Amino acid sequence: MKFTALTFLASIAASTAQIVIVPTGPVRSPNTLVFKEIGGVPNNECLTFTNSGNIVNAACAWTHADRQVTPGKILGTDVLIIQRAWQSQFRPDLVGKQACVAYNEGTFRAEDCARRDLLFVRFDVGNGRIVANGHSACLGGHDDKAQVIIDETSMKCAQFTITAVTPTKV
Repeated sequence: MKFTALTFLASIAASTAQIVIVPTGPVRSPNTLVFKEIGGVPNNECLTFTNSGNIVNAACAWTHADRQVTPGKILGTDVLIIQRAWQSQFRPDLVGKQACVAYNEGTFRAEDCARRDLLFVRFDVGNGRIVANGHSACLGGHDDKAQVIIDETSMKCAQFTITAVTPTKV
């Protein structure tokens, strides 16, 4: 088959039209949420991110950024993007970064969404559970100090209701 300059340019134009730009950071869904544990600690049922990035149950406060997460995607993987900001004295690795909930060393905690060496966490709308992508771990409820616990087997996962909120500026 013989190519002319015009067919060569047309083939390049057709092939470049198929280039897809992949975003480098997380893509947010339109809804920011607060998670409330069904059967959680009375008056402290909502998930909250501490200064150190750990998750605890605390009072439900719809306008507090430390209780807000937004479902999203990173390269096609479901994630939970944390609304709050971080200070250098507690989590210098997260200052100025977008944090996502990740499964790290047997716990769920805030980690940099740009990291590729972690399993990120998602909310399973169908059963109201918070689970690690690619692992059997789920958020299994709380202990007597309102600290969340992780069930590595997914046999005793806590269930959550969600409330859509207006994201608090951080």
